[in-house]
Amino acid sequence: MNQLTNDSLGVKIAFYGNANFGSKYIDLKDVKSVFRKRQVKFPSKNIIFWGTYESSTNPMYVVGSLEAFLDISRFTLDSSMHGSIYYRNIQLNKNNIITRIAIPYTKDLFLLINEIWTETGHRNENIKEALNHVKTTYSSLTYGANFSKEDPDEEINYFDIAESAFKDKGYANYLSPRDTLQKLLVQNKTSQYASELFKSYSSFLGESVQYDSLPEQEQFTGKKTAVSIDDIAEKIKRHRVVMFNENHLLPRCRLVVNLLLPKLYKEGFNVLALEGLSEDEERINKFGFPNIESGFYTRDPNMANLIRTATKLGLKVISYEDFEDTEERDLSQARNLIRKTEINTKSDTKVIVLAGGGHIDEGDIGANKSMAHYFKKLSKIDPYTVNQVKFSSAQETNDSIYIMENTRLYDNDLYLSNCLNSDQIVIGGNEFNRKYNIAKTNLAKGTAYAIYIYHDKEFQLDSTAIPIYLSLSKKDTIQLNLSKGTYRYLERDQDGGIIHQEIIEIE
Repeated sequence: MNQLTNDSLGVKIAFYGNANFGSKYIDLKDVKSVFRKRQVKFPSKNIIFWGTYESSTNPMYVVGSLEAFLDISRFTLDSSMHGSIYYRNIQLNKNNIITRIAIPYTKDLFLLINEIWTETGHRNENIKEALNHVKTTYSSLTYGANFSKEDPDEEINYFDIAESAFKDKGYANYLSPRDTLQKLLVQNKTSQYASELFKSYSSFLGESVQYDSLPEQEQFTGKKTAVSIDDIAEKIKRHRVVMFNENHLLPRCRLVVNLLLPKLYKEGFNVLALEGLSEDEERINKFGFPNIESGFYTRDPNMANLIRTATKLGLKVISYEDFEDTEERDLSQARNLIRKTEINTKSDTKVIVLAGGGHIDEGDIGANKSMAHYFKKLSKIDPYTVNQVKFSSAQETNDSIYIMENTRLYDNDLYLSNCLNSDQIVIGGNEFNRKYNIAKTNLAKGTAYAIYIYHDKEFQLDSTAIPIYLSLSKKDTIQLNLSKGTYRYLERDQDGGIIHQEIIEIE
């Protein structure tokens, strides 16, 4: 989240995503150039701020200016969660969507914010996404009598509260932070940050959740072909660097990479680079599994199992996020990738990258340069980029993968519609799976609880290890495929208390 605050005007807006404002990040003339090329009126004076903004799918350019006697007759009145009113207008201009936000500053003066979306697909879905973006972002608006230099969300530190519920008892407690945030949201429905945080913790339990600003699924006109993991591996195996993106709330995005790893390893891929991993590489590569301190998204069992597969096969697992200098985030990520993989000095290095959202986009994105763009420029290596976000829907799960082909798709090399069921255990190819039925215990019946399954050896070595499987219990019996080994099965209630545990031996 990037907060725009102007103390002189007394206005504050929280942007969710990669937002950069001011000449430190982009020249005003470059923003003006984008508006003019797309035949969108640019303010001639009284410019207050400008910048770039990358939402879930579309790069945007933003300019704010003071406008006198603005005609708002075609605008729609709306208000933020703090009671600050604003006027919104969404227009389709050729292949662009323009959002205009008018904030009344004085009786005859408005702060007018123009946002131009530089990528559009299906008209209705993009207008819907633009409206969701406006309502999400400007729900945070405060100005005038409501303005305060203090952030309302700082009064309640949702992240610290959730983190305390997750790990303070010395193990990964998945139900407690989700339920704690849910209760806080009942008391404070206006906190967008708490809402997004709640979704993140819910996604670790395998629940289908999405950011409010995402459409259900982008409409597609073109060729849609069902493919296998072998088909995808065949397409990408000859490249030195393959980059996948993910929706952080869809565990199935990690499952695709996991299923591909054994096949790509045989083709010489030897490094797995993860955006979601903290600076915990030494411990990860030594022990082969993440714990509660390894990162945030590594707490998802699908991400944890991806790491287990990589270390089991012998790939080196690295992080590449820059945790200190986030001002040039994508550039720092690219530099870290090149340095830590040694891709330019070791000819036998082949790398698989898993990144968030738009970090792998290769199209003409103006001032919003992506990590993939910088990587290609600095390394002189053209990465093969696989987008599995644009056409993936949390509501569609038929355990299939589709390649989406359309001449208008140009930001990435391959587009997938990932409809896999992520509620499964995949580690190292699972060549020797055994079906195992687990019945709900009498003690747990009628109780809200979560099922945890660990490698027993990992659990004994580190009680904060991330389980290989996790879910809310919704059935009296669950059936899982487990490879040969010893497992610890736990049922924990909402407070983390153990309702039942047993050791499972698979021979």
